[in-house]
Amino acid sequence: MKKLIIILLTLFTATSIMASEFEELDKPPEGAHKGQMLLGGFVCAGIPFGVLITAEDDFLAGNWYILSSGTMKELIVNHLAFDMGISFEYMPIDHLGLKSRLRYTSIVQRTAFGPENENWNESLFSLFSITLGPSFHLTNRKQWDVTLNPGLGYGLGSFEPTPIAARLVTGYDNGGAADISCFFFGSELNLTIYFSGGVFMSLGAEYTYYPLSFSTSNPLTQPPAGTDNGNGRTYSADAGGSLQTVNLNISVGYAFSN
Repeated sequence: MKKLIIILLTLFTATSIMASEFEELDKPPEGAHKGQMLLGGFVCAGIPFGVLITAEDDFLAGNWYILSSGTMKELIVNHLAFDMGISFEYMPIDHLGLKSRLRYTSIVQRTAFGPENENWNESLFSLFSITLGPSFHLTNRKQWDVTLNPGLGYGLGSFEPTPIAARLVTGYDNGGAADISCFFFGSELNLTIYFSGGVFMSLGAEYTYYPLSFSTSNPLTQPPAGTDNGNGRTYSADAGGSLQTVNLNISVGYAFSN
């Protein structure tokens, strides 16, 4: 939470400084309209799900881990998704814009041993990407606006299956992270408020679908049941599957006209 607050403050400060370099800082809130450009930064946090998340949970089921205190805990994990980046939109006509985003996405896997015990964090999925799509605006030249932004994206990154198991299950090796590339799609719904001087702030939610495919030449299998922490399970998504995220997002930026 502290890191998220620092990021938000940094983005707000950066956009405020950028806004000070434009003329007519005292102009009243103008809202979205033809010819307007919107440049901003955003951060997102949410919950991932899908075939690959289910495969992770199933692979860990039945595993136990002995903590340094001597307590035995079932190996259960939680998953969190984070996004951050910059966006730019140009509106050729009223109520319609073309929006692009450069973004970094991360899905983190974390053990659920409780706050009183040591926990481990491992990266399951990371992606640097660009998205492009239309932006539909409900209002015209008003201080508030509601936007719907479907988009298609392409990204390069990495995926490491069963990273917690590879670290905590004795005798198991997942082969490490693999480089990936993928097309994906999603949509975001935002409420935007415009302030004097061109500054805007948006709050909203977004859904993203990432289809991933892998090689099946080396199936991942744990040590047999009864051997160390193993349970003999085979990873059920060696051929790939989907990652999906539902995020809450916040963005701040500057709106100006050509």
